[in-house]
Amino acid sequence: MNVVNFAKRRALLSAGLAFPLVTGAGRASTRHKNDESVASAESLFSGLAGLDYAMGGLAAGELACVTSPPHSGKTLVLLDWAARICARNGKNVVFYSANEPSVHIARKGVAKGRARVFIAGETHSQIPYAREFGSSGAIIMLDAHGGDLEAQALATWLKANHPAGCAALVSDGWCTTRQRPLEVKIVDGAVTLPAERWAPTFLPAEKLSEAAEFARVCGLPVVMGVQTASLVDDDALADSLHLSLQLRLSADRWLAMYRPELYVDSDRAVPADKNVVHLCGRSANWLETRRRRLRFDYGERQFETVV
Repeated sequence: MNVVNFAKRRALLSAGLAFPLVTGAGRASTRHKNDESVASAESLFSGLAGLDYAMGGLAAGELACVTSPPHSGKTLVLLDWAARICARNGKNVVFYSANEPSVHIARKGVAKGRARVFIAGETHSQIPYAREFGSSGAIIMLDAHGGDLEAQALATWLKANHPAGCAALVSDGWCTTRQRPLEVKIVDGAVTLPAERWAPTFLPAEKLSEAAEFARVCGLPVVMGVQTASLVDDDALADSLHLSLQLRLSADRWLAMYRPELYVDSDRAVPADKNVVHLCGRSANWLETRRRRLRFDYGERQFETVV
């Protein structure tokens, strides 16, 4: 076995067992909170080897950005990751959606049977969280339609007061392109609307900085799900280039997703790419690119690593 293959298998084994074999180095390792190095904190691994390898784990105080073109399965991957983190660590994970209502995300069923899912918007009480959430870990979902309940405040409260604490904050539903005006068309005398009912929310630079600052101060890992422009929309790609570059520079870890079956002609489709997502990740040291593939299993309602 050559050195390159041995290194790759060693890294994949590290991710699969969730025990880092080598202490990571990078920008996150230079951060301090209460005179303790963030790098000394235990990294989070989901147990999904392909995803863990591409992302490189996630340490306290780090901001990770997961980006993908539209309809690539980004929300499913993030929900799967949250369910695995919750079940594996026995801790709460706050899942915030900036566009799609929480009830619609929960209906995807990716977390069903592996972690409790609680819709925080169902209660109007913002103080006695523990009464509604219970004492064990759960995925606590809230969204932009849930009134005054704020994701960062909830994650902070859970970390300090809840028996199960808080493992991470996932913030999904953002995008790097400004939405175009809604186009309503008439087809055969009937009014038709765009297929995407809830458009993603534009991610301003200050919101990105706010997320990075929250992760550093609170000492929680933060994962942001950001939709990039379609790969066939040249104008949108050009308009969002500046923000996309800023996003990569601001994040400690960056993971890009790509679903190849969406960008090929039907007669050229490859059966092996059915329901497959390609991952391209950069870890905290930003010196290497890690590539893996995941396939969504509709029977199990979760992703599996393509070997």
